[in-house]
Amino acid sequence: RQDMKIAILSTNYDLGGAAIVTRRLTDALRALGHDARMIVARPGGADSADPAVMAVDRRRWLVTFLRERLQLWLRGVKRRNLFKISTGLFGVDLHLHPFVQEADAVIIGWASQGFLSLDSMAAIIATGKPVLYMMHDLWAATCLCHMPGECHSFSQPSHFMKCKYLGNSDRLASLAAAVSNRKMELFRAENLRLVAVSTWQRNQVESSALIMPAHPVEVVPHAFPAELFLPGEKTDAEGRRTIVMAAASLDDPIKDLPTAIDALNTFAYEYPEDARGVEVHFTGTLKDPSVLSRLRLPYTHHGLVDQEELRRLYAGATVVMSSSKYETMGATLMEGMACGAIPVTFGEAGQRDVVTDAVNGFIAPAHTAASLAFALSTAMSTARAVAAGDPDAPAGFSPAELHASVASRFAPETIARRILALLTPVEPTGFSSKGGNF
Repeated sequence: RQDMKIAILSTNYDLGGAAIVTRRLTDALRALGHDARMIVARPGGADSADPAVMAVDRRRWLVTFLRERLQLWLRGVKRRNLFKISTGLFGVDLHLHPFVQEADAVIIGWASQGFLSLDSMAAIIATGKPVLYMMHDLWAATCLCHMPGECHSFSQPSHFMKCKYLGNSDRLASLAAAVSNRKMELFRAENLRLVAVSTWQRNQVESSALIMPAHPVEVVPHAFPAELFLPGEKTDAEGRRTIVMAAASLDDPIKDLPTAIDALNTFAYEYPEDARGVEVHFTGTLKDPSVLSRLRLPYTHHGLVDQEELRRLYAGATVVMSSSKYETMGATLMEGMACGAIPVTFGEAGQRDVVTDAVNGFIAPAHTAASLAFALSTAMSTARAVAAGDPDAPAGFSPAELHASVASRFAPETIARRILALLTPVEPTGFSSKGGNF
């Protein structure tokens, strides 16, 4: 069908990577002629005139958001962990939203923190409409947490008894058990398909003791409009080159900023020829910017920047670097590559679906500063050889070739068609659900 109504649920309109890629998918589906609309809790500045966005009553969402946080706090979750977990027990009854009821299919994006409850999700599933759960984190595979990091207890029976966020609280363990049981029930539905954005994420989900989906987990990467990210001039008038490291929050432990700083310092000390004339640009929030002061290379911390400024920084970058312990996919690497920057990263997770070592980037083989520094040196020397027209320079690393590598694999139309192929109607299920007033 070329006229499907598709409701896409997302807590945020433009805050965070999950919201941005969800909006890109919405645009791609609309470009194919479908009436796809994002239903959001937290609208952005530009959405009021966007026909593809419908915001719920913000006051209703704030009530359910606060109720969920309060429940966790009263049961003993420490304040620093309140936003690392969600229960899915509170929401704004999205199954009663007019467009959800009219829709031919529903796509669930990142809809946590009091927006979509498990009961509302059950009511949507019970209609028999095709439902896709786009997993932007690993919450579906765990009892409560969004990103378990190096913890793999979710792959074991009674995994919630070992959750690092719950401590020794019996009240939290019983809550986690109830949530886990509800998820196990929901994910057996014939009309629900789980979609991972990388091979690594699919492997993590399939190892969960909680997930028993009716269908194999699909891997469909993010839709990426490469035409909006174009290469620019890679050196300034004095021949200086830049490395860009971008994140929403640079001091998120997952991003491993300390190792990035150590790697850059090792790069400057061990590979002075490659590091000559190199500057580093950081984007993202940072509670203590002074941590960057120990860098041996010139640097600029830009803070949070808009997409236009980020594209400008990428366009002029020779290297886009990630020191993350893991990424579900690696959106910053995609963006940098599309702008002609050579990606340098560790490869423990979804980064490998974006970067192929020595083909279109460099993957540090060990999660150490020395390993990442060597990869930086290789990338910088490769870029200089390509720019100089060295006949021995490896193929695939010119800005145009890097851009084409991204554009060919993640074209929005291609990704949207893959998503549409999963929206197959089935018979209604017999799931129980609790009603409510939208």
